[in-house]
Amino acid sequence: MKKANIIIKNNTPFSLDFDDYYFNSSDGLSESEFIYTNAFEFQAKQTIIAELGFGIGLNFFLTLKRFLKEKKATQRLFYLSFENFYIEKDKLREIYKNLGFYEEFKEFLEQFLKFYPPCKDGVYRFYFQDCFLDLVFGDANEKLQKLDFKADVWYLDGFAPVKNQEMFDEDIINKVAKNSKINTKVLTFSSASVLKKALINNNYQVQKVKGFRKREMIQAVFNGLEFEDKFAYFNTPYLKKDIQKIAIIGAGIAGASLAYEFSLRNIQVDIFEKENSLGKGASGNINGILSSLILKPDVLLGEFSQYAFLEASRFYRQILDLDPQGVYEFAHNELMQERFNSQKNNVLFKITNNQAFLKDGMCIKPQEVVKILLEKSKASIFFEYEFIDYSYENEKFSLRFNNKKTLKDYDVLIYAQGADVKNFLDYKYMKLSSVRGQCTHLKPFLKNTYALSSKGYICPINEELNLQLIGASYDRLNCNNTLLEKDDFQNIENIREFLENEKLEIVSGKVGFRSYSSDRFAIVGQAYDENFYLQNYKALLWHKNKAQVTPNEFIPLYFSIAHGSRAFASAIISSRIITSLVFNEPRIEKEFLYALHPARFLIRQLKKGKN
Repeated sequence: MKKANIIIKNNTPFSLDFDDYYFNSSDGLSESEFIYTNAFEFQAKQTIIAELGFGIGLNFFLTLKRFLKEKKATQRLFYLSFENFYIEKDKLREIYKNLGFYEEFKEFLEQFLKFYPPCKDGVYRFYFQDCFLDLVFGDANEKLQKLDFKADVWYLDGFAPVKNQEMFDEDIINKVAKNSKINTKVLTFSSASVLKKALINNNYQVQKVKGFRKREMIQAVFNGLEFEDKFAYFNTPYLKKDIQKIAIIGAGIAGASLAYEFSLRNIQVDIFEKENSLGKGASGNINGILSSLILKPDVLLGEFSQYAFLEASRFYRQILDLDPQGVYEFAHNELMQERFNSQKNNVLFKITNNQAFLKDGMCIKPQEVVKILLEKSKASIFFEYEFIDYSYENEKFSLRFNNKKTLKDYDVLIYAQGADVKNFLDYKYMKLSSVRGQCTHLKPFLKNTYALSSKGYICPINEELNLQLIGASYDRLNCNNTLLEKDDFQNIENIREFLENEKLEIVSGKVGFRSYSSDRFAIVGQAYDENFYLQNYKALLWHKNKAQVTPNEFIPLYFSIAHGSRAFASAIISSRIITSLVFNEPRIEKEFLYALHPARFLIRQLKKGKN
């Protein structure tokens, strides 16, 4: 991700990187409306628009404005925009004011700038009314290969081909085609022959039409292409039916974030919780820390942890109006110090010696977060409903509970439980463990503004309860749900570096059980047909570099499980993944999808020649 070199020239933003204006006209609004935002019709239910070249975001704000004016109750808009040249938010505001556009777009622009991400590669979501903007930072050629979506409309709005030829060449147009539906419409200001040739070679029907204050421009319609997929076993066929009712097992953060996302799609959600109230499981601590693992660059687990952390922080700011206070992480051994040293240029971490300050981190109140998300979702919550099993007939789920009547007619079922989810899964290579964690509640002893995390962690004082939480123990072998004195003493010993001679008074504590997978990634996605995989991918040892068949359409059972101790980060991304699978929406980057996929454990074994 590069920082854009922009000046204002002739009262218009001018790129020093491309030696070109962001607009080719003195009337930028009318130009954008003519070429892009008024040149197509919205789909009846869901429209996906993709754009090469976010620039200052004018096409998006014009599209959003038109969508909100014309939309019907059931319509949704997804807008993906690719940008590799980062404009600072103060500069964006200045540009809008210089252009005279600021007042017209002030409401949208300020909401956008409030949650504007740092200068770091990634896919960043913004929530507007019935509209989801995914701002994709990074090289478009690379990101188009890594993402999975099918656009209805493409805006090709990079700088002029003579200045920015690679944005319009055949390689990138091939990736545009890969992310297009049949009959997807391509809109662009350009009439360049290099673009026309690239579109024709990728099976687009091309026509030249009258341009905006110029003789002509290109429009095109996609007629379809076949693409080989070496990783088809990680694909999830989308549901070809209307979704009316969804059942979620578990009312912790995984279930609550899912319920909220589904509420934005106007879907009825029923949540079933075995306890008699919220907050009895691992999501019920009085405080928790939203932070990120700090591993060496290019370690996928660390990259995902950073992404989930930042997107969760942005989500809680956008949806719950939470304010990050920041978190301090401390390297308490040589290995961690090496990791800290390797991340000194990462914009998420301000690293000094053995300290890393994460300005987007925060101390949260888990019970409160879960409660508010569930209230916003308007989901129906059924307490003391201990799930036993399900049946699936005539494309509907029937759910059985302990000492309750069977409930029927659910289109989708989602497991979002904690540690006991392993009792409901029977996959050959999926290894889940239940880990006991005990937090300790102390009388306030340290007036720390920021959460502190080292061997143990210390949350700021919970003023409402007049308690200070420290934690947490980690025990794979203990199933005892009562408080243990030795764990309290160990928790205190783990924060000794922050103490002087304080006498600490233990008031209470909480025991929770978290679920972990064998590779520390959460397990997120659709259930899979193990017999199909064993039969169709049994030759992966020899054929792993060849195109694979697509998995069969299995039952619409999904998992958001095994989030471990960082569920308040990973559950947010996981809820987006599952809604994208259910409704065929744009998905996050494939390397993360594959790392979270429920079948990954089996695929690894098949690649080794085992079954």
